[in-house]
Amino acid sequence: MAGWPHHHISAAATRAMERWRFLAFEGLTWSKLRARPKNLDTVENFTAAYRRSATELARVRAFSPDRQLADFIESSVATAHFAVYRRKRPKITTVILGAIFTWPEKVRKYWGYHLLSILITLGASAIAFVSVTSAPETFYLFIDRDLAGGRDPDSSAESLRATLGPQASSLSDDVGFSGMLFTHNTRVAFMCFAFGVVLGLPTLYLLIMNGLMLGAFIALFVKKGLAIEFFAWLLPHGVPELGAIFLCGGAGLALGHRVLNPGKRSRKDALRETASDASVTAMGCVPLLALAGLIEGIFRQSTASVPMRYALFAVLLVGLNSWVWGVRRKPVAKPAFAT
Repeated sequence: MAGWPHHHISAAATRAMERWRFLAFEGLTWSKLRARPKNLDTVENFTAAYRRSATELARVRAFSPDRQLADFIESSVATAHFAVYRRKRPKITTVILGAIFTWPEKVRKYWGYHLLSILITLGASAIAFVSVTSAPETFYLFIDRDLAGGRDPDSSAESLRATLGPQASSLSDDVGFSGMLFTHNTRVAFMCFAFGVVLGLPTLYLLIMNGLMLGAFIALFVKKGLAIEFFAWLLPHGVPELGAIFLCGGAGLALGHRVLNPGKRSRKDALRETASDASVTAMGCVPLLALAGLIEGIFRQSTASVPMRYALFAVLLVGLNSWVWGVRRKPVAKPAFAT
């Protein structure tokens, strides 16, 4: 808030200043989440002060040379505006129903972009898979040596199999590892979404790079005869993790396409609607990424058998697809009017 103007003012101006100060401090109080006015008189005084101050602000801006005074009134009016027009706190049932129904609706609305995101990633994976399978020395074209962690074409099948089994770590270490994975995966997914406004080019780059790394690792383990063990290790956490990246990538591609081709509407209006829908999609991916972090950090490191891992993969795959494609709102019956 702008500071109190430091100049000599009349009694009438002093009363006006008291009104503006009242407006500012009451506005700060009522802007709090659970704040409520005490009585009707307070509400009427506040709204009357708000309307009068808004009028005075326009007059001061037009005729007064005192910029500090204008800034003070503007700050007071702005604070009061947020208090008067603040949104109501959403009910918990509204939030739950939105998570259950709204998120799948937005995913289905842009299903073509999500499919394109999947195809781009799988296409890049296929390129890396063929390259590493035919020429193992190309592995490091797709995987950084630090990220490989000793898993490379020169590794034996036994050493690679050891990386897929249970690891000697405590529960606290696994939980910390899950948190780190959640943070990393969330950053990658939201970068795929947010960079869509830059014509979708960074989104394309991230999807391709993610696909190339995935394909190179698949080729490494498949060539050593560890396909069954590797996919049992990858797929359980891959459903929520890759699913979130695919969806955020699709949301980013939708943004980029809307920037290039707004259709019959103005680019601003088209982008606003698409950004709103894409944001819902991206926020709905957060629980998926949290689940992926738990599975990858804890379950993946456990002694769970290969059939149990594939069973978890099947449950997650069916559950996620059932949520996206099967959960729909019941249509609201239109009232019948007599003619």
